[in-house]
Amino acid sequence: MSQGQAVAKGDVLVKLDDTAQQQALDNARLQQRQAQISLDQTRQSTSQGTGALQASVTSAQAALAQAEQNAQSAEKLYGLGGISLADVQAARSQLAQAQAQLAQARNTLEQNGRSAGNSVPLAQVQLDTARTAVRQAEQNLSRTAVRAPFAGTVADVLTEVGEFAGQGTPVIRLVDPGSVRARVGVPTADAAALTEGVKFNLSYGGKSYVATVVDSSGIAGKDRLVPITATIEGGNALPVGAAARASYRATLGSGLLIPASALQVEGGENAVYVARSGKAEREVVQVVAESGNRVVVSGLQDGDAVISPLPAGVQDGAKVVVK
Repeated sequence: MSQGQAVAKGDVLVKLDDTAQQQALDNARLQQRQAQISLDQTRQSTSQGTGALQASVTSAQAALAQAEQNAQSAEKLYGLGGISLADVQAARSQLAQAQAQLAQARNTLEQNGRSAGNSVPLAQVQLDTARTAVRQAEQNLSRTAVRAPFAGTVADVLTEVGEFAGQGTPVIRLVDPGSVRARVGVPTADAAALTEGVKFNLSYGGKSYVATVVDSSGIAGKDRLVPITATIEGGNALPVGAAARASYRATLGSGLLIPASALQVEGGENAVYVARSGKAEREVVQVVAESGNRVVVSGLQDGDAVISPLPAGVQDGAKVVVK
């Protein structure tokens, strides 16, 4: 970015070193893939185990049904004298064994279900945690790019490439061209006339712009000038930071306008010398206002010939020659 460059909302103004943030994001994505694989494997093994154990239960149920049928047949035949007691006892033993095998198969299936009910949610929690870590890492990476919050013009570039910028360090000053303001320093006496709403002219590049005062509440600085802030009609055509010439009309007071060089301050009084009848007469005056090298005073009458500049050592009653 360079000073005076126009940018759109969302444009990258400054790119910070993102090496650490990119590595953190890569690691987080790897952890997410590993968590996804672990969840898939847990679900698959649980599903396969459940299917096999369910088949075992089904097989045990079929074996039990056959053992029950064989035991019933053996009891009938034994009652008819067709088989021996040993044969009946063998059938009874097979039935008991089939019942035990079915109970065992059902217990194993139930235990597997409880294990799956714990392992799958745990793997899902691990995956959710990994996804959260990825989102956080993505946000951290996005923060390494400083983007324009609005469309505007780069007023100042406050850092250089490779320079360290700590948290809270300003790096670029961006301004909205539509909100360009003029800052004018005026003498204290003039500031009283440039109140809010007063219009004056700004000249730049051969063109004249109308400025309107929006703030005159500042106080004079070391340069004895009061800062005045004003909006500018058509100010978006002016380059940010440019120096323009301000011109305005201000009524500073009512009186006679004399050169500041004619004013003498002595004994806490402001006085001027007036040429009357070939002599210099000292007249005490009151300063109403001043601007630049001119002063408005009261205490004189129209037509008085004020002596300016004052000769060194002039005194009241001294002879003068008006030229």
